[in-house]
This record gives sequence, C-alpha cells and structure tokens, in this order.
Amino acid sequence: MQTRAATQRGDDARATGWQLREASPDEAFAPPAPGTMMEHDPEWLLAIRHPGHGRVLLAEQDSRQLPIYVHDGALSFVLGGMALRRIEIRRHVLTGNLPDWSRDDLTAILSALRGQLDSRGVVFLIGVVEGEPLWQALHSVELRRDYHVLQSGHTDVRRGIDLPPCFDDYLGSLPRDHRKDLKRRERRFDREFGPRAEVRVMTQADELKSFLEQVAPVSRRTYQHRILKLGVGPGGAIERQLLAASDKGRARCYGLYVDNNVIAWRIGFLHGGTYFSHHVGFDPDFSDWTPGMVLHIKSIRDLVSLHPAAQRIDLLHGDNPAKRKLGNRAHNEGKFYLFPRDWRGTLRYASLGVFNSASDAVSTLAGQLQIKGGLKRRLKKR
Repeated sequence: MQTRAATQRGDDARATGWQLREASPDEAFAPPAPGTMMEHDPEWLLAIRHPGHGRVLLAEQDSRQLPIYVHDGALSFVLGGMALRRIEIRRHVLTGNLPDWSRDDLTAILSALRGQLDSRGVVFLIGVVEGEPLWQALHSVELRRDYHVLQSGHTDVRRGIDLPPCFDDYLGSLPRDHRKDLKRRERRFDREFGPRAEVRVMTQADELKSFLEQVAPVSRRTYQHRILKLGVGPGGAIERQLLAASDKGRARCYGLYVDNNVIAWRIGFLHGGTYFSHHVGFDPDFSDWTPGMVLHIKSIRDLVSLHPAAQRIDLLHGDNPAKRKLGNRAHNEGKFYLFPRDWRGTLRYASLGVFNSASDAVSTLAGQLQIKGGLKRRLKKR
C-alpha cells in the first residue's frame, strides 16, 4: 500500500512535470548532446546493463530525458582494506557533470525518484562536480526533506586533456618540466626497443576479444589485480561494455607490444567527442621502462590525429602522478549516497557514517605512523 508521504511525492513530481518510467531497449531515444557523459545516454546504459538485475529508469519532462541506472549491490564496511560487513542494497545511480541542468529540475527528479525506492533502495550520485547544479541540489532544503546525504570518500580531483589538432600544441599546453619528462620517457623506450615495439589499436569485436585474452595473464600479475581486484580479461563487465561499444563504433583500445607480447594496455570509449579512458595497466616486468606512460603518450598522438572526432580525454575518477603529468585541465568532484528518510534509510545512513568516520581516523593514524605506505610497498613486491 502506498504511504501518504509517497502519494504526496508523486503529486509533487507530477506538479513539476517530471515523470519516471523504465526504459526499454526497443525504443528510440534522442541523441545525447555533444560532450555529455556516456552515462547520460540511455541507449548506452541499456546496452551495458547487468543481464540479471540491471535496468534503466528515465526521468522525463516534455522532450528532456535523464537516465538513472539501477542495479543490485552492497554497502561495504571496509577497515584497513578489509570488508567487515556488507548490507545488500538496490543502487540507483545518477552521474553528475550536468552543467546545463537547473538545480530545481534535478531536485524535482530526485524527489520523484524517492517514490520509486523499495526497502533496499538508495541513491548514489557519482561524478558530482563541485558547484554544479547537482552539487547545489544536495544542499537544498527540499532534497533534504526526502533524503539523508552522506558523502562517500573525499572530494577528488578529476583530470582530463583538451586535445588541439596538433600533438606539439598539446605538449605546449603542459608545464615545461612535464613536457620534457614525457619526451624523455618516450625517447628512452624507443631507443631500447626500436622496431621490436609497436602500438596496436583495437575497435572491432573480434580484435577486442583477442586483446582481452592477451592482456588477462599479464594483468593477473599486476598490483591492481592482486590487491585491488581491478584486473582486465575476458568475461564480465569490461567485455560486455567493450562489445556493446564496438557495436556502436565507440570502442577504442590500445596495446603496446614488444616482440608480439602485450606489455601495456589502455581500454576506453570514444563518445561525443570525448575519449573516456577507463583502464590503463602494464607488465610489471617492464616497469623500468614506464610502458604505461609511454602508451599514454602514443595513444594521445593517435587521438589527436582523429580531431575533431576526439576533442578531449577524460581520465576519469581518482588522481595520480601520471594524470597530473598528462592532464591540462581539472575540476573537483565528489560521490554521495542519498538514504531515504525512513527508519531503514536512517539506520543505514547513521551506521555507514559512524563507521566511515572511524575508518578515516584509523587510516589517518596509520599514515602518521607510516604504516600504510610501508604495507603498500610490501604488497607491491609480493
């Protein structure tokens, strides 16, 4: 039975003109605007959704649409890299970077979404740019009547690259010391391996399947796979996304090979003028030659040659020294959970908030005692 509060939210949503419905893979959608995130394209979300429990909701008003990806997941209570507890949830994911939307419209959409949440439902906002309308909506009185807002992690720097039509112009956009370092790394690698090395570009389904099979055994030896469980290989979400993107002409992967063996890889998607760089990795046996950075440089050369089809590179979430060296633009963004203001949502909000605060305190103490860095170094050497 629908509660009085849910009925009121439905009336409020209708008053604003925003309606929510489930999207179907059989329907036609208006093409997304140039420069938008791939996750703002309902056709893309439908193509990559989890075959067992993934679905796409559409918020609609007149000809405007905003997709929300729904899938089953869990809240993880993690301490020192170990998951101590998991709570099963149904995550409703909305991707930020929505500069052309109004705060009022986004607040109204999230208010309407509240009426769609079942007993496991939570909202997860990812890639919310600091200061954008969605960021502003999080602080509105109207939204906080429906939700508890909890930031997931700290506000991060998200870096990218604006691509001019000429590679030398790209290098010229970087600080002088970064530019010199990138050139030195590429020259050093080329001197060592010469014609034994080559870069291959994979865009077709059969190429991508073969590429993932070649990368998989190398990826299993990397720190990312052993510790972070972020390996690359056939099967699962990465292959599903690449094959769906290949069908739409959006997949573009790079492999750096020496003696016909892959030693570095870059997995990404070209969409709306933006290359979304999802995964980069390299063979740890070649780490002295920084093949990951070399492949970055050589793949940027290729993407520049595609201008204007490729006008920018999105280096995605998280920051690291390589991104700082390669990027020529940046913004701050955050991730947020929205828990319904009912007893279940309030309990989850309070539990996760208290646990995260304790976990942050432990991490800070470990950092002060120089435990964390030493542990990471030991793990990388294993």
